[in-house]
Amino acid sequence: MIYLILQIAFILGLAAVAGVGVGWWVRGRAAGGGGGARGVRELPDNPFDARFRLEQCHRDNSALRRELKEVEERAEKLQARFETAEQMDDDVMERLESAEIRVQALMEDLQMRDDTIEALERELEALRSNS
Repeated sequence: MIYLILQIAFILGLAAVAGVGVGWWVRGRAAGGGGGARGVRELPDNPFDARFRLEQCHRDNSALRRELKEVEERAEKLQARFETAEQMDDDVMERLESAEIRVQALMEDLQMRDDTIEALERELEALRSNS
């Protein structure tokens, strides 16, 4: 039963990573190509909108960092449990692998959020200099 749950979690994780990747690609194409921060984008007229988006990205970033820390702690516990076991427990190994996949997905999502925050901070600074 746990094996089935792990398989489902693994497939859901892959689907989430694929969804984020496709969404990121489509967003880059819709913004004029080039992939997000690299493309030249028109700045909005309302600086409060940029500030709100920046604050939202900071909140999302903090939440992702907390979730990443929790997953890393679980992965460390599983690794310690695995190292103390005398025989390789397939269940522990699968859970460790799924935790590592989840950590990798969270790291990628966190990197995208960091890039978005950086772009929004530049956008906000440009709006401030234009005012």
